[in-house]
Amino acid sequence: MLKDNLGIRLFALFLAILIWLQSVLVSEHRSVVSLPVNLRNMPQNITLENLPQSIPFAVKGKGLDIIRLMMAKPRVNIDAASITPNTEIISLENYVIDMPENVDVSLLGPADTDQLAIQADVFHRKTVNVELTFADALTQSRMKELRYTLNPSKVTIFGPKSRITNLVSIKSKAITQDMLADARHELELQIPGNDISVSDKSVLLSISGAQESSKVYPNIALDQIYTPSSIAVRLSGPGAALDRLAGSQIKAVVSEEADEAGLFSVDLILPDDIQVIAITPDKVRKRR
Repeated sequence: MLKDNLGIRLFALFLAILIWLQSVLVSEHRSVVSLPVNLRNMPQNITLENLPQSIPFAVKGKGLDIIRLMMAKPRVNIDAASITPNTEIISLENYVIDMPENVDVSLLGPADTDQLAIQADVFHRKTVNVELTFADALTQSRMKELRYTLNPSKVTIFGPKSRITNLVSIKSKAITQDMLADARHELELQIPGNDISVSDKSVLLSISGAQESSKVYPNIALDQIYTPSSIAVRLSGPGAALDRLAGSQIKAVVSEEADEAGLFSVDLILPDDIQVIAITPDKVRKRR
């Protein structure tokens, strides 16, 4: 008898939960949903800090539609064309949300505030030296006894003016004693922060007169659907091989998919004995 009553009670509980879920899903509710932010028409010379990844929005609709909205995560598109250096507030009065077709929800507006607090700065560029770093003092001392070249010896950095004004160099990854035995190394550069980009991600270190050379090809064509429609590349390899390689023989390949910023990566198809030092720019946009 006790087991029979327990089964009946469990069934009744399960049935009550189903009824409650049905009530929640089909009845109207007010809720708050966080939606990702997307800035449109952002000025190219402006960089932002402290921009939130999402904005809480008050919504009204059936429970099932609210759940669909949360899963779809449509973007809040804000026009950023009027942003200037030292802008501290973005108004949320004018925005566009790409609502999914199968979601019937009323947007009541931002849940917390109708403004976003940001910090805008000028996107600046500057040329600085590449500074070699060493794993220890002994390696640094031995390096002074060797002849070497660094290509390039200077790089261009891009970022907020307030961040790069005091930067005088970009450091390489640490050189170890074992590396001194080889004639050629590609050294990665240490980027000071996520808000700073560098024209070259690595530099070529050639030690003791190794027969390596480098050459710049300034006008490698891309498909006209991209902007810019041409790129400059710096290549390394045997001097004779670089002398034989014409710019028309270098094929640039653009990735099929864009990253989150809408940029497409550029790569090169080259002979086996030729290496890429830098591609400028290494990302492009599609023309609108």
